[in-house]
Amino acid sequence: MRKPPAQTGDAEYARFVQKAREFSARAQYLRAEKCLLHALTLVRGSSEQAPALWNELGMVCKYAGKFDSSERYYRMALRRVRRLPKSQEQQCLLADLYHNLGGLRHARRNYRSAENYACKGLKIRLAVMPSRHLTIASDRVALGAILDGLGRHGESKKLYLQALRTYYREYGPSHPEIAVVLNNMAASHASQGLFRWAEFYYSAALRMKRRELGRSHPDLAVTLNNLALLYNSRGSHARARLQMRQAVAIFNRTLGKTHPNTLAARTNLRNIIRNSQ
Repeated sequence: MRKPPAQTGDAEYARFVQKAREFSARAQYLRAEKCLLHALTLVRGSSEQAPALWNELGMVCKYAGKFDSSERYYRMALRRVRRLPKSQEQQCLLADLYHNLGGLRHARRNYRSAENYACKGLKIRLAVMPSRHLTIASDRVALGAILDGLGRHGESKKLYLQALRTYYREYGPSHPEIAVVLNNMAASHASQGLFRWAEFYYSAALRMKRRELGRSHPDLAVTLNNLALLYNSRGSHARARLQMRQAVAIFNRTLGKTHPNTLAARTNLRNIIRNSQ
C-alpha cells in the first residue's frame, strides 16, 4: 500500500535531521546546516518541530563560526518556546536554549551575559531532571568555563568535579566529554599560573581526544592551540610552534580559512614565531 504523503514527508524530515547530526559529529557544519534548512522547509515555520530545528541550526552555525546567524536562530526558537504550554518537554527545550545562548555569549567573551543564561538553563534543568543526569553535567561544564572567564576558579572547579563524577559513572574512564572537562580544568589552572598542572591536564585531554575523536577533529585542535600557548608562555617555543602548526592545519582543513578559530590560531602561530626569533 502506498504511504500517505504526510508519512513520506515525516520520513524525509527525519532522514535529513539524522544526516545533519551525522555531518555535525564529523565537524562538517556547513553540510549539517544545509540538511537542517531542508528539513525546515518540510515542516514549515509554524510546525511544532520548528523550535527544535532552529535550536539545532543555532548550534551548527555557532560551530561554523557564524555567530550572528546562531543568535538569530536561538532567538527565534526562544520566542516560540516561551509561548508553548509549560511541560517537561517545553522546559527541557527552554533549558537547552539558555545553555546554548550562554555558550554563544561565552564564545563572544561576554561572560556576564553568558553566566545569566547558563544559570537560567541549569536552574530549569534541575527542576525537571535528577541532579546526576548527563545533561546537567554538560550544563555544569559550560557554566564552569564561563566562571573561569570571570576569574571564579573555585566555583568552576566544583562544577567540573561534579560533572566528572557523572561522566565517569556513565561513560567510563575515556570519552570526548571527559576530555572537554580536562581541557577546561587545564585552562583554569593556566589562568591561575599553575602551569605544571595545566600541562598535565592539557596532555591528558589531548591523548583522550586523539583516541576518541581521531587526529583531524577541530576539538583536538582546540587543545593543541591551548597547549601551544602554554608552552610559548613558558619559553618552550619549538614545542609551541609544533603544536600550533598542527592546530592551524586541522582548523584549516575542517573549519576553513575564515573561521574564527582558524584566524585566532594563525595569529597565535605568528606571535609564537615572533617570540622565538
